[in-house]
Amino acid sequence: MGGMGQKPGLETVMVIDDDPMARMIMVESLHEAGFNVIEASDGHEGLALFNEYKPQLVLVDLQMPGMDGYTFCKSLRAIPDGQDIPIVVVTGMNDVDSIERAYDCGATDFISKPIKWVIFRHRIQYILRSSKMMLSAQQNSNLLAEAQRVAKLGNWTWDMENEELFVSEESYRIFGVPRVAPSVFHKLLLGSVHADDKKAFDMALQKAVDGETTDISFKACLPNGQEKTILMHLDSSSEQASSNYRVFGTIQDISEQRRAEESIRQLAYYDSITGLPNRDLFKEHLSMALHHAGRNNEKLAVMFLDLDKFKRVNDSLGHEAGDKLLKTISERLQDSVRASDVAARDVGEMGASLARLGGDEFTVMLSGLHDIKHVELVARRILDRISEPMMLSGNRVTVSSSIGIAIFPEDGEDISSLLKNADAAMYEVKSKGRNGICFYDDAMRKQSHHRVQLESELHEAIEQDQLTLFYQPKVDAQTCEVLGFEALIRWIHPERGMISPMDFIPVAEESGLIIPVGKWVIKEACRQHQRWRALGKAAVSISVNLSAHQFADEHLLTAIRDILKETDMSAQFLEFEITETVLMQDADKALAILNAMKDMGLKVSIDDFGTGYSSISYLKHFPADVLKVDRAFVKDLPDDEQDATITNAIILLAKALNLGIVAEGVETKAQLQWLRDKECDQIQGYLFSPPVPAEKAVTMLGQVIHID
Repeated sequence: MGGMGQKPGLETVMVIDDDPMARMIMVESLHEAGFNVIEASDGHEGLALFNEYKPQLVLVDLQMPGMDGYTFCKSLRAIPDGQDIPIVVVTGMNDVDSIERAYDCGATDFISKPIKWVIFRHRIQYILRSSKMMLSAQQNSNLLAEAQRVAKLGNWTWDMENEELFVSEESYRIFGVPRVAPSVFHKLLLGSVHADDKKAFDMALQKAVDGETTDISFKACLPNGQEKTILMHLDSSSEQASSNYRVFGTIQDISEQRRAEESIRQLAYYDSITGLPNRDLFKEHLSMALHHAGRNNEKLAVMFLDLDKFKRVNDSLGHEAGDKLLKTISERLQDSVRASDVAARDVGEMGASLARLGGDEFTVMLSGLHDIKHVELVARRILDRISEPMMLSGNRVTVSSSIGIAIFPEDGEDISSLLKNADAAMYEVKSKGRNGICFYDDAMRKQSHHRVQLESELHEAIEQDQLTLFYQPKVDAQTCEVLGFEALIRWIHPERGMISPMDFIPVAEESGLIIPVGKWVIKEACRQHQRWRALGKAAVSISVNLSAHQFADEHLLTAIRDILKETDMSAQFLEFEITETVLMQDADKALAILNAMKDMGLKVSIDDFGTGYSSISYLKHFPADVLKVDRAFVKDLPDDEQDATITNAIILLAKALNLGIVAEGVETKAQLQWLRDKECDQIQGYLFSPPVPAEKAVTMLGQVIHID
């Protein structure tokens, strides 16, 4: 197997593992970190390749056929060139006996499976760096001179026969004390070891006395009150001509390295804004809690929490205020979840039961449950605490929350199912007005099954060409001449018949299918326009709706350019309808996209105008062509005075901004006449025609629709 394509000047690491997949992943990660890598599938091959390539570090699996990791460690340590090479064992066995046995056989360190790839390369680099320092100390016969050369590395020698102790100058400096009698330093060293590390320290020291080489890292509490992390290497020897027996030790201050490691861990596992565990660490804790709950036949609850209308606070007060709000919410969550409610209390070293998954989404675990009512009590406590007013940027702000809850094992037996079902329950709260609690139940379970089935069938619909477009005409308000069409997607299921877009569009958005489906709609609308042109029909505008997911797709503009080129469609006849809510999610980004669309010659219509929370100042800068009055304002015209006032204001605004104006949802002659009187430009609605197939729409092109 070996190591092909070795690059000069790079450090070499050997990977020994009988699992090809695990070996491949480790090799790839090490290559990316800038190492040459040698591969071996067992201990025998590893020993042979070691003599050939002389790697600087060895990663070896413990459980392998042929020569296992334990035997390999012993065999390598018996080779002169292999005595000081760092050996890191990679093991899925977390029991102390296996790890201690590996150390006894000559291992330098260990990495547990599953491997945390985010910190893997940093760990290897640190071990190599530390190993180089230790090797330099060992190879130099003058330990004092070596300690002075290596930063923060001291040394001592203990002559056991003569009961003499030599301590280097650097050792005193590390411990922050002036030179004292070696016997005093000996007591200082032993007394500084933190209580948590005392047992391991004594074991390492005894191993050195017994003639074994060992390493130990421990926390040292110094006389000045400072705490440092010390790495101590212990070795021993006896002179052949006498019974003189000595123990050697090197002391290295690795406090900075440990702080760096902790920083890496913090970045990898904790949210930078709130300090709470992130999604990865939460899943790790949840996995351990599920294992414990399953073994002990206990229940466990997962809460999925989403802040209501957080984006409005973020947009109106700024991101700094938004971050402060998230910090405040995290603090209130921690206050709300008492110690007795902590799910990961005994399963994770940080005892975390809360996490921020991203955005304004949080999760809470509750384990060891004896009464499900307790979960609701905690959830109510969280709702009440979160809803308390807070001051942000000089403003008194109140937010609420929607909480969905899933219970193990009824609502799921794995991480994915529990999070998905808690999320579904949370959206049920959102659909019923927000600021509440919902447990996942049988109705949602059936609904979830239906959505999964619908998603599967939607995949088939795309592949089997079951999707089609219907076209609803837009007519001149005064003459009733057809000026264009809005293309609307329809799904004609071979067994169920017509499936409403209200049913399958949300599924497409949740599954990500909305991107390919949306691209198909644009392409099919352009193709149909060109088919009509080929029949000699006059060119008319065709509008296509863009969802929030499509508008956020970074490949949207490229896809549109490609479709226009492929279909030979003139951009001036393609119009995109985008809701004001979508545009205002990130107004600056939306402005850039709209400008790019206008540069391509496309038309832009702001759909459902008046139903969102757009800013007139932004609207003034948006390069739009048309405003569409939402049907909600049209349906009660002309009788509803408030709707009439709003609709008239929108029409006047469009005129002031030199924008076209389209009223949708027109169903009566009275509505039409009122809109004519207010000089609305175009009308769309069932008064003229519902959405129809392409073969019927073609008969309307260039025609005047007469109303009975």
